[in-house]
Amino acid sequence: MNPKVSIIIVNYKVKEKVLKCIKSIYESKPKANFEVIVVDNSQEKSLKKDLAKIYPNVEYLESSKNVGYGAGNNLGAGNARGEYLFFTNPDVQFFKQTIDQLVDFLDKNHNAGIVSPLLVDKENKPFILQGTEYLTPLKALVVLSFLNKIPNPVSRKFWLKEWNHKNTKEVDVCPGTALMISSKLFKKISGFDKRFFLYFEEDDISKRVKDLGYKIYIHAQSKIFHEVGASTKQLKNSNVIFAKSRFLYFKKYHGIVNTLLVEAFLKITKISLAVTVIVLTALFLRVFNLENSMRFIGDQGWFYLSARDLLVNGQFPLVGITSSHTWLHQGPLWTYALSVALFLSNYNPISGACLTGFLGMVATYSVYRVSRELFSLRVGIISALLYAVSSLIVYFDRMAFDPSPIPLFTTLYLYAIYRWIKGNVNYFPIILLLAAVLYNLELATFTLVFPFALIFIYGAYKRKKWITDLLTKKTIALSIALPLIIMAPVIIYDFGHGFKQTVVFLGWIVYKPFSFFFKPPVVKFSESFPVVLGFIATSAQKLLITQSLVVSLIIFMSSIAFLLINLKNKFNLAKGLLLLFLLISLTGIIVNQTPSDAYLPIIFPFVIISVAILFDYLLGIGKVKYLAAFILIVIVILNIYSSFQVTQDNEFKNRIEATNQIIALSQGREYNLIGKGEGSEFRSFTMNYEYLLWWKGYPVSDKNVNLKIIVLEEGRKITIYKK
Repeated sequence: MNPKVSIIIVNYKVKEKVLKCIKSIYESKPKANFEVIVVDNSQEKSLKKDLAKIYPNVEYLESSKNVGYGAGNNLGAGNARGEYLFFTNPDVQFFKQTIDQLVDFLDKNHNAGIVSPLLVDKENKPFILQGTEYLTPLKALVVLSFLNKIPNPVSRKFWLKEWNHKNTKEVDVCPGTALMISSKLFKKISGFDKRFFLYFEEDDISKRVKDLGYKIYIHAQSKIFHEVGASTKQLKNSNVIFAKSRFLYFKKYHGIVNTLLVEAFLKITKISLAVTVIVLTALFLRVFNLENSMRFIGDQGWFYLSARDLLVNGQFPLVGITSSHTWLHQGPLWTYALSVALFLSNYNPISGACLTGFLGMVATYSVYRVSRELFSLRVGIISALLYAVSSLIVYFDRMAFDPSPIPLFTTLYLYAIYRWIKGNVNYFPIILLLAAVLYNLELATFTLVFPFALIFIYGAYKRKKWITDLLTKKTIALSIALPLIIMAPVIIYDFGHGFKQTVVFLGWIVYKPFSFFFKPPVVKFSESFPVVLGFIATSAQKLLITQSLVVSLIIFMSSIAFLLINLKNKFNLAKGLLLLFLLISLTGIIVNQTPSDAYLPIIFPFVIISVAILFDYLLGIGKVKYLAAFILIVIVILNIYSSFQVTQDNEFKNRIEATNQIIALSQGREYNLIGKGEGSEFRSFTMNYEYLLWWKGYPVSDKNVNLKIIVLEEGRKITIYKK
């Protein structure tokens, strides 16, 4: 005699739950004849043995692999003999009369396609959320998004929140935890859609049952205890599976366009919304009113002219502008990047600042992602916020110059070294690639090679896995090829110039620190040291709170002290690397004894993240968190205010006006341009004007002509006159 109902349980690594569930079935003593079928998706041999020993009448089916909830149930249904199929999770326990009441309901209500029992907790209280309305794309935008956390009528109606759970309820979608359906109807709809590995299988099967004209109910008098999520806790990628099933469901019933729109909106969370606002704020502060706030100094003009010559004349530069040591050049990488912006904008000079502004926005997001992964979500948010609004960082990002992109790459460099030490040797070639990029942007970034070298030497001495695993053909090949691609122009240049950019530079790098201790400097250290310290202090002020040197220094020094104390109490790799990079970068500035703004972008991410770690700690301390939050808000507001103040400087506009005066004085004749004022001894002094004049169609003559036009700069004042 065939059973009246077949109870099908799919197991995935919850053997004890399965045994407990089966025990409750037998203890409930249903009057209806039944069979129990267990489908094992985890291939637990011990489960098979225990079932054979304790419940010999239970049928055990082993799947070839974890085929998912729907496919597992299909396997059980294929072997079932009952008139009704009762699919249930293993993390449930049956009450007396539950099975009989559900069978009786289907026997009497021929219009009922599916019936589910009422799910209750261990205190016998019904779960608030069980059963839903039919899920449409518009409803999904509310009930599956962050909007669901805000009280609203759409969510209240969809989740059936006004149902008192005392009366049987007709629903659009039954709970997938436990449901009963006739075997004939199940075969008619071809069972569960096996493409739904987990989640949304109840939405899918309910939709297909209702499309055939049947109704779906939750029977309030039939109760079943449910321990939420026992099986799903075993899955490491449940969020990914949920998203995949959601995508499949909407694509199946609502088309790809609606699906993509829904998925795009559902990516928005409170965190993603906050990060988006921060990132967009970063972009806005960097590109707003650029015609007034953009800087355009002579050294920038060098790169603009070099990029122009690359595009117009095909003159491919192998190196960049000379450094403070005139025998050394910066790399050509910024010229190449700038040429793309100029090409796309028809040589508009503002396009260069648009490029650095965009890179500043990307750096803001990178600081968030790296800080989040290395430390915590809150550190990531605080870091991104401080980075986005910092007056000094915004100032650099409005300046189309080679140091501007450096923070983006130093952030990635820190992350790559962290991942390498954690055992992912694939990051080693990336470290060398990033080091080559940084070298090409600014020679001073070579100081970051020192912490990398120290780590490498330590790892080699200790024979750490992240060193020994480097000795593969793939890693060695990539470690050579990737940096060589970036360094190729410089190396080619060096073949005809005595290898000054590579071999001589490396020797000079080794010599420089020793000369600091053993060779008397031109300026006594006792005289230069206070100047350098003052430079670091004022830079910290511009970086953190422009309006207060004292507060900025307190925050800056406290963040370093906090890291030191933290590391003394308990070593943390991420914090150790951050502190190492910060201290070595600051040491490089001190050793060089030259207060230069070009050195500052190297330390931007390290300082910002250190300060964020301090605030993250303070925000977790009792009443102190309110003061910390207040200070943080004040910093953000003041820095935004300062950034807007800078937009009124009119520096670029003043240079455009000076350019127009030069054009008027030239009266269409050939002319030479001569610079006067501080810095005019350098060839690059007038190069910014030379580019603007070329852009406007009145280029400076490359021949010696009678008409000489003087550009005199005295602070912010620009005077133009004929000689």
